[in-house]
Amino acid sequence: MSTSMNNKNVKRFVLGVCGRIASGKTEVLKILGKNGWVVIDADKIVHELYKPSKIGQRRVCDFFGEEFLKKDGSVDRVKLRKAVFNDVKKLKILNTLIHPLVFNEIVKILDEKFPKIAIESVYFEDKFLNKLVDKILWVDRPVNKIKDCLIKKRGLRTDVANKILALDIIPKKIDLRINNNSTLKELQKKVIIAVEKF
Repeated sequence: MSTSMNNKNVKRFVLGVCGRIASGKTEVLKILGKNGWVVIDADKIVHELYKPSKIGQRRVCDFFGEEFLKKDGSVDRVKLRKAVFNDVKKLKILNTLIHPLVFNEIVKILDEKFPKIAIESVYFEDKFLNKLVDKILWVDRPVNKIKDCLIKKRGLRTDVANKILALDIIPKKIDLRINNNSTLKELQKKVIIAVEKF
């Protein structure tokens, strides 16, 4: 989907950054941001959509009920996450409600015609985000390190961490993999080398 920018001989390149939860996607996005890329965090867009009176908040309230809202009217993400991770049908419904909204918000940013854009998301489904990217970069991290992070740093129970990992969706097509199995400095080197290939 690389398209020429208006009045310039520069082509837009959109990179999808994905991987399992706690794999290091956000760190990869930060590295790209420091190296001239415009970065888009799909999860931050969801945060915005879940604020009081926003369309995402209204959809969650209409389907799941007011008990999934905080006192300030925003979506209680922790409570919602627990509910959908324990019920695959509810997770699919939530994705159906929210993913099109995230897609639309990202399209608005892409319309700005930046030359290098990186989108971080948990996964790139065919109907939505996968249509927007030129290449997909997958961030690998050993599962034991991911579990350790989820349990010790994010405070999740072991059974919840296991359910989250079981729901991971790996894209059908991955253009490049980065192993996040060492230091942040090593990850930086790997990311810079990887994007040069694109």
